[in-house]
Amino acid sequence: MSDPAARLQIVLWKWRHPRKLHVLFDYSAEAVNRLRHELAEHLTIPHDVVCITDDPNGIDSGIRVLPLWDDAAALGGCWRRLRAFVPDMAELIGPRFAWIDLDSTILGSMDAILSRTEDIVLYRSNSIEGTPYNGSMLLMTAGARPQVWRDFDAQRSPEITRAAGLNGTDQAWFGHVLGSGEAVWTAKDGVMHFVRDCVPDLPPQSRIVFFPGVQKMHMPNARRHAPWIDEKRRMTGTR
Repeated sequence: MSDPAARLQIVLWKWRHPRKLHVLFDYSAEAVNRLRHELAEHLTIPHDVVCITDDPNGIDSGIRVLPLWDDAAALGGCWRRLRAFVPDMAELIGPRFAWIDLDSTILGSMDAILSRTEDIVLYRSNSIEGTPYNGSMLLMTAGARPQVWRDFDAQRSPEITRAAGLNGTDQAWFGHVLGSGEAVWTAKDGVMHFVRDCVPDLPPQSRIVFFPGVQKMHMPNARRHAPWIDEKRRMTGTR
């Protein structure tokens, strides 16, 4: 496999959420492999796909697999992803990486999105009032914001974000620590929130659509409200 130091690393996360509905939040190796193929089609920047997971079974051999750490696992949600902000991720993942949630589909070129040069770029979906960022995707130079993990406390951080009215887990915490002034993608860049931006019609600038919450791309209710999903599935053979 190529040298991670010379290429953008795309991190996909997959683990079991024991306290969440499996139909909504458990993702298969097929979902990882599908997103890898979509990236190959829509991203010309030299890149590798990395899956950080507690279950590597079925993941394509062309995907670099890293074991998921146990830090913050007991909190549930996506708190454990915060460890990706430590500087030593440069050695583990690579010096420049993005993460992309599996509940997404790529529809257009990702080059402009993932060639941004700021040391960190976050996603602003404007879907949750008072929460500046959506954790579905980010791009950063490893170690660019070490305070996100350094200041994290498994007991106090959830209480702090709740008291501040921030929604979510990892996204609430890095929103609290970093404030609202970081570089962002929005729907204007083609980074779309399904419920907010893509029902019933798909905006022409759409490059990637995220399906956070209870409406997932494979679910009949989402497909009924957004006919473009079935058209996309027919074109790509997605189940």
